[in-house]
This record gives sequence, C-alpha cells and structure tokens, in this order.
Amino acid sequence: MLSPKRNSKTQLSPIKQPKVAIVLNGNAKAVTDRVVRDLKQVVQDETIYISNSLEQAKFIARHIVNKGFDVVLCGGGDGTFSQCLTDLTELRPHGTPAMGVLRLGTGNALANVLGASKANIKGLAADLRRARQADARTKLAMLRVEGRLAPFAGVGLDSMILSDYNATKGSLKKTPLASLGEGGPGYALAIATRSLWRLMLQPQPEVMIRNEGEMAWRMDLSGRRMGQPIARGGVIYSGPVTIAAASTIPYYGLGLRLFPQADQRQDRFQLRVANIDALSVLPRLPALFKGELDDPRIHDFFCTAISIHPTATTPVQIGGDEVGKRSTLQIGMTTVSAVVGHQAQHMGGSVRCDDLGEQGDVANVAG
Repeated sequence: MLSPKRNSKTQLSPIKQPKVAIVLNGNAKAVTDRVVRDLKQVVQDETIYISNSLEQAKFIARHIVNKGFDVVLCGGGDGTFSQCLTDLTELRPHGTPAMGVLRLGTGNALANVLGASKANIKGLAADLRRARQADARTKLAMLRVEGRLAPFAGVGLDSMILSDYNATKGSLKKTPLASLGEGGPGYALAIATRSLWRLMLQPQPEVMIRNEGEMAWRMDLSGRRMGQPIARGGVIYSGPVTIAAASTIPYYGLGLRLFPQADQRQDRFQLRVANIDALSVLPRLPALFKGELDDPRIHDFFCTAISIHPTATTPVQIGGDEVGKRSTLQIGMTTVSAVVGHQAQHMGGSVRCDDLGEQGDVANVAG
C-alpha cells in the first residue's frame, strides 16, 4: 500500500506578532506632545492610550483586556506602571499581558531595572522592538499591598518625602516657579526645605514588624545571612524607625540604590528598616546612592510577607504614590511577566531573560 506523497516543502504558518498597547499618563511631566509625536512615528500595529485620571486608566485596562493585547508598555513613572498592572490583574488575574516600561517618569526606578532606553525617538523605537520580541521577557517580582501591585512600599522617610514633594509641588503650582516644584528639582527642594527639618525636629514613628510568610532572615550588606531565621508570626523588628520599607528591586528612584540586596533572590523581597539620623546620612550620601552605606542602625531582611504596625497612624507610600495614613500595612509578593528593555544588559542581576522561546492610533479615553 502506497502512502500519498508529501510536499517536501513544509508549510510554515506565519509567526504571530504580539499585540502591543502603549499606555501613557497624560499628567506626567515627561509625557509631552513631542513624545506622543515621536511614538506615532515609530509605532507599527500598536495602539497608544492616553489617560488623565484613575477612571480613564481603569477604562483603558478594560479595553486592553477585551482587545486581547499581549504586551503593555507604560509611560509615566513607577506609579503609572503599578496602577496599570493592578487594573489589568484585577480584570484578568491569570494571563495578564507582559508589562514593559518607557523612560517617561520622574524617579524611573523600574525603567532602570528593566533597562528602558532614553526617551527620544531612537530609544522609543528600540523599546517597541523589544516589546515585539517574545524572547525579551523576564519574571519580575512585585509586592502585593492592599490589593495593589508595586515594586516598593513602606512608611517613614520615603513616605515623608513624597508627602513633602506633593505639598511643595502644590504650593508652587500656580506660580512662575511651578517648574521648580516638579521632578528631580521638586524632590530636592522638598527635601531641603521640609523633609530634613522634619527628620531632625520630629520624633520618629515607632513600629512593630511581624513575619507573616515563609521563613525570614536578616542579612548583611552583601546578602549573607545573619543570626537565627524568623518563623511565621515572629517579630522581625520593634522600635523607632527613620524608614521601614520593602522592595523587589534595588532602585527607589532618581538612581538611588536604596535596596541593594533586592535583586539577589526571586523568592524574597528586601525589607529595610533603619533608625539613623539625617546628620549621619548627609556626609555619606554618595555611598547611600550606590547602595554601599553600611551602618549598624540599618537592618536588612529577606521576607515573603510581613505586616507593619505603627503605634500611631503614619503616612504610607505604595509604588511611589502617597496613599494616606495607615495604622497597619500588609505586604506580600507575586511575580509578573515583564519586557526586558534594550539597555537591560547594563543592569544588575534583578532581570534575567527567560529562555522562551489601526497603525499609530492615539486614544484619549474617557471613562
């Protein structure tokens, strides 16, 4: 019995290109008309969404899920990334699109970690090319805080600086000096005129931090374990703090490597607790920015879940956004799929590529 002769040329189906959506925060300082024009020049099949409110952001997330986008690039900072990821995860807990970031924020912590290119036409085009490449993916650990996904969160100095930055920006908003209250200059001005004085003159908040997850342990600056492990329910720290913050990435923003051990493990986040005065830190700011500040008053831990209990309600930041005061804060972690940007080869160990194998539309969406 003869078998039918097969065509020697195997018929290969065309490789499906990922559907990419670009979500821009219209309120971000770096999201300018020029940036939108540059993006429109380099997009192929991608759709650009511009959001100007939380309601619009949620509406855009629903549209992205309904249209079945595979990749979402966020432009507007770490808070924009966190909000977009949270909105998408709420709608599609399993199979959330791979998330990428454009360097269009103020602190750009995630842009540094994921290796986003410069925010010019050449850099934006490079980031779009990477988003279309299925092998440019990594597993990115994120904190889960009050139902929100974010790279970092905490109480103390970081929350104070955010509060002071927002107050400084608000006080200058309708004046000729408004530009001085935004971005890096705004942070510098807020720290110099508000935060440092509060840090020196006001008593530090007191907190109790408890392990709510798998075994936790303290580590030194190089990431080596110190002391005995802390079981679930055990007290990790109790006392006054300058800062008590958790992070899955080394950078906090503006190049500050505040969590230098965060990229050493995929299954733990770094908890940093410190009770150190401003006068001790100021002469050693370069070491702090490089992640090399070693001081016995700084305590670092690897954890999977914690709860922070201040003795009085205290300001909290989640993903670089001030979210008000809390009497308790629960922090866990999860992982998401992320796009490794063009510059990722120059970054640290927090990003490792997995071995996986209407053009130019701009949508100003009103929710």
